[in-house]
Amino acid sequence: MFKRNDFLVAQDRLYKEKVPYGHIYAKYGRHFKCPITYLRVVDRLGVGRGPQVQVVRGGIRYTNVVLRLRSPYGLPISVNIYVGCENKMVITTPLVPTNDGDLTGGDATTIPADNSKNTAATTNTGENTATTVT
Repeated sequence: MFKRNDFLVAQDRLYKEKVPYGHIYAKYGRHFKCPITYLRVVDRLGVGRGPQVQVVRGGIRYTNVVLRLRSPYGLPISVNIYVGCENKMVITTPLVPTNDGDLTGGDATTIPADNSKNTAATTNTGENTATTVT
């Protein structure tokens, strides 16, 4: 089953013309970098039963796939082939945004609202102190 974060690595179209009074065979083969977790063949014609699909080599959990398709009597082969791979990328959670004070252990001093002289906040050995300049 194709899951939410999986990669669609192939979306191919295969067509082979019909021959009168007989079946048609077509082959599809491809090699991928990742193990296949999803394989789907969809008939584009919508007439009759659609082609018969057989996995010759590879398939699910392999890095390659070889398919043999056989058309119904007197019809062409026209299919879409979808191949997906599992997403094995490491999932990282974003950091929660914080203000600057939380990250550095910050300055928790308050500045008085009255009309006192110049007040400056300084940090001495990790402790927050307020000094008044006269």
